[in-house]
Amino acid sequence: MGIHRYKNLISCLVISSITLAQPLTALALEVRPEFNPNILVPDVVFSDTKTFGGPEGIQRFLESKGSILANTSLDFLAKLSEPNSSALKQALGDPQPNLNRLRTAAELIWDASQTSGLNSQVILVTLQKEQGLISSSLKQDRIQRALNHAMGFDCPDSTGCGNLFPGFYYQLFGNVDTEGNRYLGATKSLMKSFSTPNGRGPNINGAPSKVGDSIPISNTIGDYTGILKEQIVTIGNRSTAALYRYTPHVFNGNYNFWKFFTSWFKYPNGTILTSSQDGMTFIIQNGTRQRLPIFVATARGLNLGTSIAASPTELEGYPIGPTYGPADNTIVALNGMFFVFIDGKMHPASSFVLTQRKLEPAKSIPLLASEASLFPQSTQLTPSDGTILRGQQNPNVYLVQQGSLKLFSAFTFKQHNAAKNLQIIPDNEIEIYPKQGYVAPLEGTLVQSPSSNDIYIINKERRSPLTTELFKNLGFSQKNIVRLTTDTEIAAIPIGPPATPREGTYFAVTGSPELYIFKSGAKHPISSFVAKQRGITPDYSFEAGIISNWPDGIAITPRDGTLVKSSLSPMVYIVTKGQLRPLTEALFKNLRLSFKNVVTLPDSEVSALPKDGYATPRENSYFAVQETKEIYVFKNGIKQRIYPFVATQRGMTPDFTFSAESVDSWPIGTPIPPRDGTLIKSSSAPTIYLVAKGKLQALSDAAFKRRGYSAKNVKTLSNAEVDSFVKGDPILK
Repeated sequence: MGIHRYKNLISCLVISSITLAQPLTALALEVRPEFNPNILVPDVVFSDTKTFGGPEGIQRFLESKGSILANTSLDFLAKLSEPNSSALKQALGDPQPNLNRLRTAAELIWDASQTSGLNSQVILVTLQKEQGLISSSLKQDRIQRALNHAMGFDCPDSTGCGNLFPGFYYQLFGNVDTEGNRYLGATKSLMKSFSTPNGRGPNINGAPSKVGDSIPISNTIGDYTGILKEQIVTIGNRSTAALYRYTPHVFNGNYNFWKFFTSWFKYPNGTILTSSQDGMTFIIQNGTRQRLPIFVATARGLNLGTSIAASPTELEGYPIGPTYGPADNTIVALNGMFFVFIDGKMHPASSFVLTQRKLEPAKSIPLLASEASLFPQSTQLTPSDGTILRGQQNPNVYLVQQGSLKLFSAFTFKQHNAAKNLQIIPDNEIEIYPKQGYVAPLEGTLVQSPSSNDIYIINKERRSPLTTELFKNLGFSQKNIVRLTTDTEIAAIPIGPPATPREGTYFAVTGSPELYIFKSGAKHPISSFVAKQRGITPDYSFEAGIISNWPDGIAITPRDGTLVKSSLSPMVYIVTKGQLRPLTEALFKNLRLSFKNVVTLPDSEVSALPKDGYATPRENSYFAVQETKEIYVFKNGIKQRIYPFVATQRGMTPDFTFSAESVDSWPIGTPIPPRDGTLIKSSSAPTIYLVAKGKLQALSDAAFKRRGYSAKNVKTLSNAEVDSFVKGDPILK
């Protein structure tokens, strides 16, 4: 899978491996004849962030596919690697940095879609294409690895997956390295390519391809018959450009993407289909077909006259979903009772709840028993989350959370200042609502049970153990510890991973030479060389069993400018802005470096350090590309092409020769223009331009004559050359 990573003003090319969703034994498959490699998905679909309607819709889709991502247990949510640091989440553009609880996979997918502008369907298909996370069976020992590389992001074909984005969360949202540089994750990287005018496809001859370009795309041979190793693709739209930049293969990568997408989402949401066999009506919702009763169509204002006739075979291509219900908060009346529709389920509701939710019984829709039988009846509709309730006689006070009533203890009742919002309702109504445990103390509260000296801190409604060393590191005081009334109360709070230390804490592992810094919600390893070079010493020592629960971060690099190599490889790197950038022999000479300054480190240490594209040459270096003989100048952090005419006119000659591989990794700018006053035209167009202040200004016939120019002074250049120069305002007079 081909991807680009972007950090502030630095870009680098990383080609990622393709993980096939099918077994490798599935050989000699036929390509579906309707596949068009030039247009993989419509642009309007690629950027449709309203699909699924919210995380609940994504959750239902995951459940319909039997996806591992449908798991909502706390143990599984911990595997998604959502960081604890609100500051890190804010830096990554996470729309919910202060939620104080772990999100489900569906919620993370939805939030990544909303913040990036990428259709959730595209994310789901990519998760399937890369790691089989939607509908494939995964062995238990492969689940964490599949989650860590969920989108296949930063997984080059040649070197395997990198260490900037390990974790489901980081794959979606990106990461921040140890120097504070922000990197886009898979979703924003795809949308960056999509949002570029004319699209941004794979780099061809040092520049991104765009819509309309015909480019060579490689294939992974195997699985399908009659597939060449390389084929020409004409990029038909911006979404296709983005997908080929992300995965520079037709087969199996983007063919698999197209196959899953069209299988799951052939018809857009809201399409009404009528069975040509029995006349039953369905509506398509995110890859499932849902029965559409007439009263629901009427309540939602749907036009059944737009229905498309579909064969039973076509309908069976979509998994059956729940019956399509009225909009949420629709009230129906049945046998003298009121029900409220939520997520297609009928919830009995009391007058108190209807009033609290500002729902009007007078607007209820009479429902027949035959219609009611199409929908599941669910639990009694509880008051809104956050409501504080007590019965008229029973003294117990409850907080409504996620559809259940949680019991206040005397301490949490006071801590939450619950008395001012207390509402009293009949005891028999309190009895019908589901109960679940106790209200947790507020975030950051230090608690103990009455029978133990173990100390916990409340973190995202879980209790995280605090060791003596962590207690000291976090600057807590014994006087702030709350001893809860009963063991039952503390046992009702789910136990979470151990608390994490303060931001910027340097620490060692007890009984080990390992050294780390805790930064941006993760522990970052520090090698002995880096510790000595940077003068780092640990302030604390934590047990290995404690730190193993903290997220792994990127290793701290040596100081910028340090030259390092692995003990097992001759490749030399220079550290630049916290990244190891490889040096060719020519670059080494250009930068006037000395081999006596190269530090040899263990291979495991060099492998763990973050890598970027090739090192860049000195400012104002004039150089040629070894393979193509093209001439460039490196200036202001970018390479600028110097065409032969300009090189001759300006007397520019290369001082160095670099390989195409290294040159291709450097940012590109506009070519160097001819000297001001030069008259040029394209070999395929009559327009004559005057070069003025580095820009080409088109001359009208009148302006050309009035200025006394002669045709013999006009230089004819290639069409590509003229198109590449910056244009200014035309000169008409």
